[in-house]
Amino acid sequence: MRGLEAALSIYGEVQKGGFASEALRKIYSDIAPGDRKLVGTLVYCTLRRQTLWKAVLLKYCRRQPRALPQTTANALMIGIAGIAELRHFVLPVLVNGLVQAIKNSGDVRDIGLVNAVLHTVADESAGFLESLKRSSALRDQALYWGVPGWAAAQWSKELSIAEAKKLVRAVGMKTYLSLRLSRGVEREEYIKRYNASGRRGWASPFLEFSVRTAANPYPVDLPGFGEGMVMPQSESSMLAADLLAGYAKGGRILDMCCGRGVKTGQLADTMPGARIEAWDLSEKKINAARFEVVRMKAESRVEFKSGDALELVPDEEPDAILLDAPCSGSGTWGRHPESKWRMSPEQIQKNGDLQRKLLERAASLLKPGGFLLYSTCSLFREENEKVVADVMGRHPELLEMPHLRNAAFMNKGKPYGTVIFPALPWVDGFYTALLTKRK
Repeated sequence: MRGLEAALSIYGEVQKGGFASEALRKIYSDIAPGDRKLVGTLVYCTLRRQTLWKAVLLKYCRRQPRALPQTTANALMIGIAGIAELRHFVLPVLVNGLVQAIKNSGDVRDIGLVNAVLHTVADESAGFLESLKRSSALRDQALYWGVPGWAAAQWSKELSIAEAKKLVRAVGMKTYLSLRLSRGVEREEYIKRYNASGRRGWASPFLEFSVRTAANPYPVDLPGFGEGMVMPQSESSMLAADLLAGYAKGGRILDMCCGRGVKTGQLADTMPGARIEAWDLSEKKINAARFEVVRMKAESRVEFKSGDALELVPDEEPDAILLDAPCSGSGTWGRHPESKWRMSPEQIQKNGDLQRKLLERAASLLKPGGFLLYSTCSLFREENEKVVADVMGRHPELLEMPHLRNAAFMNKGKPYGTVIFPALPWVDGFYTALLTKRK
């Protein structure tokens, strides 16, 4: 499968409700090796600023986008994003590739329209885009950087307009992979191996077990991935599990919402003496988490349960709990851009209600003297400080513990926890609050 055809296929799956990473994973082996990087770049740059490309389409296409066949609309969106962001892509190659992909799909009605619109966009859109970029209006900044308008408005209420603009630009920034090295892997030796594969990586100045890269390679293509040496993970995510491990030196650990097991694997690797019980509502995610701990060679120390964390009962009273709560994912919209277009203020409120219940449940399960880490990859106070403040107000036995690391992008929450600002391509927006339960 050629690159532009694959990009159209993946983008079409996302428009039907799928996720780009899963759609890419399904057809990855079918994509011509030389086109794999192009496919990922095109799909994600289209999704990241999807509303901006729709605005460009509305401006330069005489027909309403809603009236276009889905394949035509998708081709125009990918084409506009490619013209604006992939400066090295020769216009005739891009246009001809998309036209051929449309032909291959059997829908040839609008080939002339696609050709004409993309050439017009290439000739005329630069001024329009520059005017949005230079605008002082928050709504224009949100449109340019690909942030939902309601989210930008919410941040302006919680912060200030100036801070909201700064956050909008940060959330719209292109992200790159950072790699978490497993215990015992010598960082400089791994960097040599990584760079010898034709990529570029270097030591993170923030975390001693992290390598920063200048790309977003597919995980299975990473040197040492199959041997459990390395895991793609943002440094903010690494920091959460690292914080809990810094206080809880071992014993019984409960991961209440383990997802695909990334932090579960990190905890198992960081604390070889700990016994971990990991829960998730999704059986599919539990299966992925099982694979992760096998890859990390920690399967003998991790037990899994599928079910509702509000109802499941741990086998033993936990000495420490990680509650990486389901959230809006607003801090990781750069990596999972489709999520932001499916979120709403109403969903944020629902998330907060569930998060309070989960944190209440975690507090009731925790052993006295134990540690509880509440974390989200959200930048909304409704999912962060307000949740922790509400629960701590009802549980005087809970005390907040200080963070063990400091950086310019880490700020004290108001009033509880630590907010991690998405200031770098390897650092996503995140929130952590480390609590202990009085004996």
